Amino acid sequence: MKNIAVVATEKEYADFLTANVEKYLHRYAHFQSYTLKDVEKLSFFQEDFVLISAFNILKEVRPKIGDKSEIIVLSIALSKKQMAMLKDIPPGSKVLLVNYDMRSCMHTIASIYDAGKMDIELIPYCGSGDYDKSIDIAVTPNEESHVPPGISNVYNVGESSVDMNSLYKIADKLGVYESFSRNEAYEARKEYYYINSSMEKILDDRAGTNQKLYTLLKLMNDGIILVDSGGTIYLSNEKAQKLLMERSKVLQGFGVDEILPEVDVNSTKDKVIKTSTSNLVVSSVEIRAGEEVIGHIITITDFEEQEEKQHGIRSKVSGINHTAKYHFEDIIGFSEAITRTKEEARIIADSDSAVMITGASGTGKELFSQSIHNASMRKKYNFVAVNCAAIPEHLLESEMFGYEEGSFTGAKKGGKMGLFEIAHMGTIFFDEIAEMPLQLQSKLLRVLEEKKVMRVGGNKNIDIDVRVISATNKNLFEMVEKGEFREDLYYRLNVLPLRLPSLRDRKEDIIPLLYTFVTKMNSNLRLSDAAEKLLSNYTWRGNVRELRNVAEYIVSKKKNFIDTEDLPPLKYSTKSKREISAFREESNIIDRFILNEGRDLELYYWVLKVLSDSFDKNERYGRQALLEKIRECDVNYTEGEVRKALLKLSTYGFARSAKGRGGSSITHEGINLLKTVENLYDRGIVI
Repeated sequence: MKNIAVVATEKEYADFLTANVEKYLHRYAHFQSYTLKDVEKLSFFQEDFVLISAFNILKEVRPKIGDKSEIIVLSIALSKKQMAMLKDIPPGSKVLLVNYDMRSCMHTIASIYDAGKMDIELIPYCGSGDYDKSIDIAVTPNEESHVPPGISNVYNVGESSVDMNSLYKIADKLGVYESFSRNEAYEARKEYYYINSSMEKILDDRAGTNQKLYTLLKLMNDGIILVDSGGTIYLSNEKAQKLLMERSKVLQGFGVDEILPEVDVNSTKDKVIKTSTSNLVVSSVEIRAGEEVIGHIITITDFEEQEEKQHGIRSKVSGINHTAKYHFEDIIGFSEAITRTKEEARIIADSDSAVMITGASGTGKELFSQSIHNASMRKKYNFVAVNCAAIPEHLLESEMFGYEEGSFTGAKKGGKMGLFEIAHMGTIFFDEIAEMPLQLQSKLLRVLEEKKVMRVGGNKNIDIDVRVISATNKNLFEMVEKGEFREDLYYRLNVLPLRLPSLRDRKEDIIPLLYTFVTKMNSNLRLSDAAEKLLSNYTWRGNVRELRNVAEYIVSKKKNFIDTEDLPPLKYSTKSKREISAFREESNIIDRFILNEGRDLELYYWVLKVLSDSFDKNERYGRQALLEKIRECDVNYTEGEVRKALLKLSTYGFARSAKGRGGSSITHEGINLLKTVENLYDRGIVI
C-alpha cells in the first residue's frame, strides 16, 4: 500500500483533513498527519504523496520533497451536512461571510453558491473595517473570533472539508480510480459536494473526455491554465508549469491570484510579467455555459520565444532563408592587420549601434557583417542582406519597405512584407550603400530615426527593431562633400566605422588563404617557393576574391606541384605597380586630412600616438586619461583641444569614440595616418 502525508498549519486541522480523506480511502493507503513544526524536523518526506491545502504550506513543504514523493493540492469545500445548517437563513438576506483573510472568504462564498445556496447575498468580512450595520446574520467556518460584536445570528459551519474532486484525484494517483468510483465514491457523494460543479459540466468526469483534454493541452505550444469560477486553477499543461516553475512547482488546486497576483482574469488586456529568467505575456478569456461565466482560460507566452517564432514565420513568408552563415572563426589570417580588424569587429558586435564597413572590393565586407551579426545579441534572428546596386532603383523602395495589394501595377495579391519587417529583431545589411538613390536615402533616415516603416500604398506604421550594418568601397565622406550622399544619413550610419585591410596589407595571409581555398576544392597541390614569392608580392587589386579565382585556376590544372609557369597571367606587375598603388585608398583621405588639418598636425600626432600605444596594451582611454597620457610626453594641450581632435579624427574614420565611458580607440586607417605623419617628421618636413 502507498503512504500519504497530510500537512496543515495546526495539529487539529491536519488531523481533521486526514480523517476526511482516510474515511473513504483507508483501504488503499496509510495516512499520517503533520504540522509545519513537524515538517521542519524532517530531512525529506518518505511518503509517496504529500497532501496540502494552501499555497503558504507549499513554500514550507517543497524543500522536503524528495524524488519519490509527489505533492497533491486538496480542494476544500463545505459538506452537505454543513450546508444544511444554512437552510434557515431567509431568502434575500444580506449575510456576512467571515473568515481570516479575503481569499478564504471568497473561496467559502464560491463553495456555498456552487452548492446551490444562491438565494442569499454573501458579503466577505475579515474581522476589521466597515460593513453594513443593518446586517444581523454571519456565516463562518470556525472563525467566530472575527465576527463583529453587533451580529446576533451566527452560523458556525465548522472547518471546510476535502471535496469530492480531491478524493477522485487521490484515487487516480493511487491507481484505484475505478475501484473507488464503484464503491466508496457512492458513500462519499452522500456527504460531499463537487466544488465548482459547473466546471464539471464542461469538462465532465468521464476518463475519456478528460484524457482528450489533457492530450490537447499537452500538444499546445503556449502555457494554458483553466480556472474555475472561484479562481482556483483546475487544469494546466506542462508548458505553463515550465514557465511558472520559479513561482510554484504545483499549479492545480491553488488560487490563480496566488500564482499570478499581477493578473486580473476579468480583464481582456494582455499583461506582461517579468520574471528572473524571462518576460511572460498573460491573457485571459471567459469560459461560459449559456449566460453564466463558469471560469477562465489563461494563456501564458514567453515573449522572447514568441519573437523567435515570428522571426521564423517572417522568413517563411518571404520565401528566402535570411541567415548569416559566417562567423569570425571563418575569417582566415594571422597578420597584424587582420587580427586588429577582427578584434575591432568583435568589440563592435557587443554594441547595438549602426556599423559602417569600408574597404576595397573583395576584402570580405559581407563576411565581416555576418560575423558581427552572429556574435551579437541578435544572432537568433534574421540577417537580411540588401544589395543597393543589384536591385533596380524603381523596385528598391518597395523591396525595403514592402507594399500593399494594388499599390502599383504588378503588385502581388495580398501585398508583400518588406525587408525591414523581415529583419525585425535582427540585422539588415546594406551592401554598396553609396549606390542608394538620394530620394530613398531620406526615407531610410526617417525609418532609422522613428523605428517605423510604412508599406508602399499603406497608411499604417509598423514598428521595427533592427540593427543596421552598411558597407561600401567608395569614400562616402567625399560623396557627402560633393552632395552625392546625405550628410545626416552618413553620420547616422557611420556610428561604428570598420575599415577592412586590403590583401596587399596582409601579405603573410596570402599563401595560407590560397591553401585554404585549394583544400576546400578537394585538392592537395603544393606551390614552389618561387610561385609563393610571386603571389606574395602581387598587388591583388581584386583582393581575396581575385585570390580565390587564382586558386580555382591552379586547381583546374590537375597538378600536384605548381610552379610559376602554372600561374594565371597576372594582370599587373608585381613590384613597381605595387609601390605605386600601395595604400591607394587610404592615401586619398590621408592626403586630404593633412591638407585640411595640417596646422594642428602635431596635436593629432600625439593623440594618435597615445591611442596606438593603448591599443597595443589592449586598453581604452577616456578623454581625461588620454589628456594625462599626452601631458606625460612633455606636451601641453587643453581638454577642449583633445576633445576637438578626437571628434575630427572620428569624422575622418581615423579613431573611434565609444558612447558613455567606453573610451576611444585607433582604427586601422588611423594607424596608417600615424605612420605617414611619423614619416613626414623623420624626413624633416614641417606642415
